[in-house]
Amino acid sequence: MFRLWLVIGFLAAVFYIYSIVSVCLADRLDVRGVPKAAWVAVVVIFPIVGAALWFGVGRAAAREPRTIAPDDDAEFLSSLGEPKKPGDRGSGSDG
Repeated sequence: MFRLWLVIGFLAAVFYIYSIVSVCLADRLDVRGVPKAAWVAVVVIFPIVGAALWFGVGRAAAREPRTIAPDDDAEFLSSLGEPKKPGDRGSGSDG
């Protein structure tokens, strides 16, 4: 039973430290609700509950959309047109 509590305590400490680091490294614009300093105080004063609140409520969603590679972008692929055959030279209208 002691080992179980030791593991639970270790996991809680890791979660606590990770949440403090996450709050401190978060961009000011990515924080919801209250200012970043208040989130640090909430996480420090209420370790597990504050950390759960930070990850559930305090962090905002990513601001920038995911970058799409050109070969995954349907609009880019449709703008390329038909592939040319190896023997073609330009439009073929010059004779």
